[in-house]
Amino acid sequence: MDNEQKLAALRARLPGEQGEDALLLSLLEDAAALICALTWRKAVPPELENAQLRLAVVFFNRMGMEGETDHAEGDVRRSVEGLPDDLRKEIFAFRRACT
Repeated sequence: MDNEQKLAALRARLPGEQGEDALLLSLLEDAAALICALTWRKAVPPELENAQLRLAVVFFNRMGMEGETDHAEGDVRRSVEGLPDDLRKEIFAFRRACT
């Protein structure tokens, strides 16, 4: 999947929240960098491109919450975890042996 296809897929996952292309591409790059760091790879494997998109959505939704793990406004309370378990398990399945 090339960057334009990933960008279109990311836009589809953020209905009504259409960010600027530069922001969305930056989120995709951040997601790719995290996946590469966790798997000790130089590029995102094709099997993890969907995980990259989902991770970019997580990053988008957390914008403005940098550093917070818990937030409350009135009766509404939000808490976030570092990396959602389903994504962590999917990404870690592609880890390479460290040399």
